[in-house]
Amino acid sequence: MVTVCCVLWGDKFSEDYVRNLKAGVERNTTVRHKFVCMSDRHIDGVETKFLKPGLTGWWNKLQLFDGDIYGRMVYLDLDTLIVGDIDWLLNYTGGFMGIEDLGHVNEHQPHLKNKLQSGVMAWDSESMDWVYKEFFFKRDAVAKEFRGDGEYLDQTITNRTLLQQVYPDKLKSYKYEVYPDNIEDVSIICFHGRPSIIQSMSESITTPVRTYEPQEWVKNHWHQ
Repeated sequence: MVTVCCVLWGDKFSEDYVRNLKAGVERNTTVRHKFVCMSDRHIDGVETKFLKPGLTGWWNKLQLFDGDIYGRMVYLDLDTLIVGDIDWLLNYTGGFMGIEDLGHVNEHQPHLKNKLQSGVMAWDSESMDWVYKEFFFKRDAVAKEFRGDGEYLDQTITNRTLLQQVYPDKLKSYKYEVYPDNIEDVSIICFHGRPSIIQSMSESITTPVRTYEPQEWVKNHWHQ
C-alpha cells in the first residue's frame, strides 16, 4: 500500500491544511493508500507520526527518508491543491521522482531547468533511506551550505525523474501557469510564495509578477 505523506511543524500552516489535503487526496484517487502527517503535534482525524527532535524548519522534511515508514511513498507539500485524478501518481512505481523547479517555465529563469524541487515526490523508502543517514551525519554543514531541503536534495539525489517531464500538464504552478483558472486536465496545483491557497480565495495579492485576484473555484477543491 502506498503511503501519502505531508509534514507540519511550527506555525506557518494551520492544521486545516493537513485535513484539507487529506480530503483532497481521498476525493481524487481510487488507489488504496494511507495518509500520514509527520508533525510536532497530534492532529485530530489524521494519522500522525511525530518528528524526531533536533531539526528546525524545512530540514524536518528530510525525516521523510528515515526509513520509519516502509514501502512506497508519495509526499505532498501542504500548499498543494488537488483538483483532479491522481491515480497516475499513486500508481507510479519507478525510481525517485520529484518536481522540476516551478520557476523553470519563466523565460528569465533558464537556470532552473532540470532543477529538482521537493514539493511533490514519490519513492520506495527502502531504497532511499541513505538520504537521511547522509544528511544527519553532516547536518550542521548542510544547513550552512544549502538554502533549503530542495536545494540540498537537488545536489544529493542525482538519479531522479522530474515529474513534469514524464507527466506534462498534470502538475502546474498556480501563479505561473494556472491563474486565473487554467485547470483543464490538471491534477495538482502547487502554491508557492504569495498568494497562498487561503489568499487565493479571499485577497487581492500584488507581486512583482502581477496582481492576483480571488478565485472562487479554489473553494471547490480546498475543503474537508
